[in-house]
Amino acid sequence: MDMPLHAYAYVSTAREGLDVPELDALLADATAFNRMAGVTGALMFDGSRFLQYIEGPRDGLASVHARIGNARRHGSIIQLAAGPIPSRWFPRWTMANRHVDAATLGSIVAAPWHGFSLGQEPPEHGFCLLLRAWTGRHGELEPAAVSLGS
Repeated sequence: MDMPLHAYAYVSTAREGLDVPELDALLADATAFNRMAGVTGALMFDGSRFLQYIEGPRDGLASVHARIGNARRHGSIIQLAAGPIPSRWFPRWTMANRHVDAATLGSIVAAPWHGFSLGQEPPEHGFCLLLRAWTGRHGELEPAAVSLGS
């Protein structure tokens, strides 16, 4: 029997002076921890704010959520949405990451967030916009071409 999956999305503000080596270390740590917790997801960064979406079993998500709350590289964490999901949206990525422009991240954050289902949500819904940012020309989800720190 499969364990029910849950997801969590939030936006946070990067600590002043966060540099490339710290970003690379953050990503390496998050990737390893998420893999052990059975959590997958995506992280976007615009130079001052992070937008993260994570998914997995409830216990794995809880351990990653606690780690996010205790992280010293960011603050002002604002939950966008949390809840059950029928299946993983990012099954292959323990932590895909992408640098995005502030306007793109801002539009995703400012959009209404009501959960993670696409069937009932309008295309301007926050989660739809997040997925669109990760979708390739042929409609498939793509891994990030560039790492945040690169």
